[in-house]
Amino acid sequence: MSYAGISIREAIEKMNNISNGWFLPQIQRQYVWGARYESESYICLLLDSLFRRFPIGGLVVWETKAKIAFREFVNDYAPGKFAKQVDEGRWGHDKGLVYDGQQRLQTLRSVLLYTFNDRVLCFDLLFDRDSYSADKTGFLFVNRDDEIPEYHIRMTELIGLSCDSKTKVMLEKKYSDNQRDDDHKLLVKANISALWDVFVDRNIKSIAYFPVVSDNEEEVNEIFRRLNIGGVTLTQIELVLAKIKAKYPGYEESLWETSAEIAKCTGGFVFTSAEILQFIFLLVFGSIKVDVNRIKDEHLELFNTHILQAKDALRELFEGYLWDLMKINRGEIIDRRQALSPIAVYLVNLKYNGHNFRIKRFSESNIQAIHQYFILSQFCDWNTQTMVNAFAEKAMEAGKIGLEFPINAMKDIAVRNNRSIDLSYNQFVSRVWLALKILLPNRQYVFYDVTPQIDHIFPLELAGMDNDYKEKVNILWNFQPMPAGVNNYKRAKHPQVFFESSDGKKYYGAYDFLPSLKSDYWDDYKKFLWRRHLKMRKELKKIYGIEIKRYRPRAVEV
Repeated sequence: MSYAGISIREAIEKMNNISNGWFLPQIQRQYVWGARYESESYICLLLDSLFRRFPIGGLVVWETKAKIAFREFVNDYAPGKFAKQVDEGRWGHDKGLVYDGQQRLQTLRSVLLYTFNDRVLCFDLLFDRDSYSADKTGFLFVNRDDEIPEYHIRMTELIGLSCDSKTKVMLEKKYSDNQRDDDHKLLVKANISALWDVFVDRNIKSIAYFPVVSDNEEEVNEIFRRLNIGGVTLTQIELVLAKIKAKYPGYEESLWETSAEIAKCTGGFVFTSAEILQFIFLLVFGSIKVDVNRIKDEHLELFNTHILQAKDALRELFEGYLWDLMKINRGEIIDRRQALSPIAVYLVNLKYNGHNFRIKRFSESNIQAIHQYFILSQFCDWNTQTMVNAFAEKAMEAGKIGLEFPINAMKDIAVRNNRSIDLSYNQFVSRVWLALKILLPNRQYVFYDVTPQIDHIFPLELAGMDNDYKEKVNILWNFQPMPAGVNNYKRAKHPQVFFESSDGKKYYGAYDFLPSLKSDYWDDYKKFLWRRHLKMRKELKKIYGIEIKRYRPRAVEV
């Protein structure tokens, strides 16, 4: 069988159509174009390729009425919005499952019929493609509720028109009659005609697709695997997920729900469905190295059992520990994510064996043991696959019999793997976001995009200071989590002057480890930093039982 042709309009109408429509097989990865860097630019180039009648690659569609689970395309695209599985009653309907082409089709559906990141796609009807460079297009995105620029047309308006000559003439008249320049009138009409041919006319077959007719799902999956050999191959996580979904079609939705619950209860910490599945793989096989070849039929039930029964204990790691005890609200704060797994393994095994797994009911010594593991694993790089697997084994053993978290056994493992079990000064100050959060566990970061807002108590641009000053105050001991508005308000002001002012005094209590406003520590920034760093190190020892070793900080020498 050879490739067939289909128009953009027909492809749009095919997607999610109950009557022999196009849908997504469960094996497909989720839509990723929306998360890619400069996604709008790539999408404009895709639409421009169609506009110029360039090929955009063929689709592969499995035409079947086999009773298998499948998903719908989404409408309005937004980050974290996933294609959902259809009701089981529809699994046996005639359908086409898109095995190659999901990213292109989902993009077309969202930008031509709905919205993309709450924005709409428009086209500049005065765009002259012969006057611009190859990557310049007439397409651009605007916010959904904003007025579109003059002489632009929304693509959703265009795609919604009926395909007849009268409607086309009326559209040309609408946008060209107010053009005084004859050349502009001709350009508007030419662009509308080109857009019409590609996006409205059913006779222009802009997309090639290959229909696969087979009753064998394994054969179709093999076609899919081979298609991806030369492109973006499926990861081991995606292959494992596809294997689980073959028996438990709703499994991916369970992963999404767990990820969403974690984000909700922590104020925004994103622990992805892939990370959750890797953790469950650790529970099943004792390793964080995911390998689809290890999974046999008898393991599938274990994966399904764990996502149902381990969810509360996994959530406790994020809500009961990271959030309640340290107000860690974003994943960007923690670089070494795999090192979190042994804590979660410990909590899960406590739960499975009838022991208390709620952090707030742990003894002080057990909480401190977990604290020490968390801090040392992050700053001393206890994050290798071998180490995490070995830690998880010890955590599992302790959890099963209700013992405290085995920090000493984990330190022994770290030493055998040539890792330090002492927290050095340089290690600590080099990871500012996490270090500051640990030192100030009751303060919550306010994030701007993916960056926490942090104030320099002694500002970088203090009047009369030189570059040496700027270098010395740009250090952990001078930092405080604080919204950017306050930071900007006190910019370039001496902190004592700011805190003593009528506007600034209300902020004094929002800072930690500050001397009295009458203290002479404010007179010398070096003395201020020396005092504050000693108090912060004392707090580290008090809360976590950890001391910073080998201390020689040039920046705060007196």
